[in-house]
Amino acid sequence: MPASPEKSIFLEALEFTSATQREAYLAKACGADATLRESVEQLLAAHDRADNPLDHPAVQFSKGLLERLREDTVDYASEFEPLNTTIDAYRLLEQIGEGGFGIVYVAEQQSPIRRRVALKILKPGMDTREVIARFEAERQALALMDHPNIARVFDGGATSTGRPYFVMELVRGVPITTFCDQHQLSPTERLELFITVCRAVQHAHQKGVIHRDLKPSNVLVTLHDGAPVAKVIDFGVAKAIGQSMTDKTIYTRFTALIGTPLYMSPEQAEMTSQDVDTRSDIYSLGVILYELLTGSTPFDSQRFGSAGIDEVRRIIREEQPPIPSARLSTLGERLTTVSATRRSDPSRLPAIVRGDLDWIVMKAIDKDRTRRYETADALAEDVLRYLHVEPVHARPPSRSYLLRRFAKRHKVAITTATLVVASMMLGTGVSAWQALRATRERNEKELALLDAEDARQEAHDAYVQIDDFNKTLIRANTLLASADANTLAQQWAAASSDYDQAVTVQPQYYVGWLGRASFYVRLGLWDEASRDYQAALALGVEPTGPTWMGVAALFASEEDWETYLKMQQQYLRMIEKDQTVHLGDIRACLVTPLETDQAKLVLAATQKLTEQQEQRPPRPPHNDFFEDFMREFSSDGGHRREPPRKDRGGPPRDNQPHQFDLFHMPGAVSSYINGMAYLRTGDYAQAIEHLTQADNDPGWPGHGMCEPVLAMAYFRQGNLEEARNAMQRTNRAYDRWAEQMVSGELGNTPIPWFDWVEFLVLRREASLLIEGQLPAEDERLQNYQDYIRAVLSDEV
Repeated sequence: MPASPEKSIFLEALEFTSATQREAYLAKACGADATLRESVEQLLAAHDRADNPLDHPAVQFSKGLLERLREDTVDYASEFEPLNTTIDAYRLLEQIGEGGFGIVYVAEQQSPIRRRVALKILKPGMDTREVIARFEAERQALALMDHPNIARVFDGGATSTGRPYFVMELVRGVPITTFCDQHQLSPTERLELFITVCRAVQHAHQKGVIHRDLKPSNVLVTLHDGAPVAKVIDFGVAKAIGQSMTDKTIYTRFTALIGTPLYMSPEQAEMTSQDVDTRSDIYSLGVILYELLTGSTPFDSQRFGSAGIDEVRRIIREEQPPIPSARLSTLGERLTTVSATRRSDPSRLPAIVRGDLDWIVMKAIDKDRTRRYETADALAEDVLRYLHVEPVHARPPSRSYLLRRFAKRHKVAITTATLVVASMMLGTGVSAWQALRATRERNEKELALLDAEDARQEAHDAYVQIDDFNKTLIRANTLLASADANTLAQQWAAASSDYDQAVTVQPQYYVGWLGRASFYVRLGLWDEASRDYQAALALGVEPTGPTWMGVAALFASEEDWETYLKMQQQYLRMIEKDQTVHLGDIRACLVTPLETDQAKLVLAATQKLTEQQEQRPPRPPHNDFFEDFMREFSSDGGHRREPPRKDRGGPPRDNQPHQFDLFHMPGAVSSYINGMAYLRTGDYAQAIEHLTQADNDPGWPGHGMCEPVLAMAYFRQGNLEEARNAMQRTNRAYDRWAEQMVSGELGNTPIPWFDWVEFLVLRREASLLIEGQLPAEDERLQNYQDYIRAVLSDEV
């Protein structure tokens, strides 16, 4: 949002204290534009008669002080005011900070109301004429700002020794990057907090205020009712005052370099008359987002600290920083620490950032401000699209754009070459005009050829990439088929090797990651499986439908709450929009407690699913729903060829039309899911009725699945004895299944794996609710998983 001509002329006019001088300036600046002149005069009149808190007699500058400020005659030799000193209506209580331009105190306002505020007193030696002029120009806009994420400016004045001060809302917070690291906020939580900062900056922009010094230390975060709240500070003040290199703000009177180099936009670094508009703040927001995701700024702070001002300006204007995911890949051992502070691991964090987040950040910090987001709201909305798993507006730059950037960055060399050509032509008798014209025409033709070559090269590169992808895809599919065959033959190490090669050969092929994840869950390797499902999600796979049955519960069992909640919210949005949902989608929503309204939505979807089943014809009498389900949604998608069963006549099942239907589930499963849904809505009687019905069904192999849900329903109902009995049955079922798993044949779980991980999550919730503690760690399962890993490594 570039500055309007009215505002620019208005701010300049405030510098003239004489009516005659102001009149002359307005006549020159507005020219014959009567509408512009009238608009500026209205602004000046409103400014002169405004009833602002800063004009209150108790705190306004005395006429003599203003005169001394204009004449730069204020004596700054004395020390800063000691604690318990009273300045106008404020008593200094505690020093809480010191910057390059002032000392900040906690002060107690004594009238007209009593409250704690932050009072900043300017240091000696400041160019106070600029300070006062800018303060006067900005105070009207500051008084208008009213946003929960902006620290308000309440008041202002001067001490008895002539030092100006500002009174602001007291924010006892820490810089946003420090807060996020100290509290180990996940990438999603950081993005959600960042959105609130964008909203605050947008509010300021709408009030006509450009911050020009956004950085983590000017975005403080505190906890309110357990939730982080960001506060943007020093709005307007940053326009008047700065600090020194490199982690401090620069302000030079004659070159007007305002900002902090690490967060400074290229147009700020130009130090020319080019207007710095709101898109400069967008750049700074992009740098903050870069740091929130990677733990580093786009340019290295040590390099800036050792470079001169001209070199720093050149780097900001010309050098292209690495994309965030590339920066993460160069951190080495530090990546472990960076990942830990984001509740991630070194193998997963770059995958989370890679792609959409890379391009959101790079669009915000594009050196060409016309390519950045137009507003802070637009940046916030794109981040929100990422969080909602929707397509974002940011895209990687095209090859032709990069070529134009190269030409602009080396314009001196290109101009020199043009002049050399012109000089040579002049030497042969051609006029300067003809030489320049011929050179310009040749350059236009060369640029057209470059564009054509660029297009041809892009087409060739695309063909090569597609060809390479197809070749690696064929190789990956061959390996996956081999892995599947080895799995059927229970050649576990060979199957594991095939899967590893498949994802290495073509890491962008999500089927490879899903295949290996299915292989791992079959063997009970939950941690490895969750990482592979996460990799598939990072490639943009929609986690809906039967293939994803139990995956959300797997993330919950591994305490990867960020991914689980993202999947749960996606399923809830689908249910809310009345889109088609599957059994697994509904179960994923019920694994953990829900808000009452959400639980009612899921219950309605569950009942709809039940009604659909009741309207279908009965299944064949062989009663193999669970076998069919595991067969249909195994890692190969149900395409294995098995010999006929000895206990079943007729041809092999694969030679018959496939009759499997996920919606056509046994009544026990339907009762179990309805019971879970009623528990989450708080209808415990209905929950108990449906769960008991499911548990009494002799055709359901999942006896015991209902027990932790029943235990919670009884407990919530106040029937503690039945709750304890159900909890005992839960633990007996766990012991039975755990023993069958560790002592049985490798790869054969006593119940489907998705039932098992769901049971583990529900048992943990029930134990915490009823017994006040989590279940004890089971060494049997840990030893079993270690044994499987040794088998896959061919060490056994």
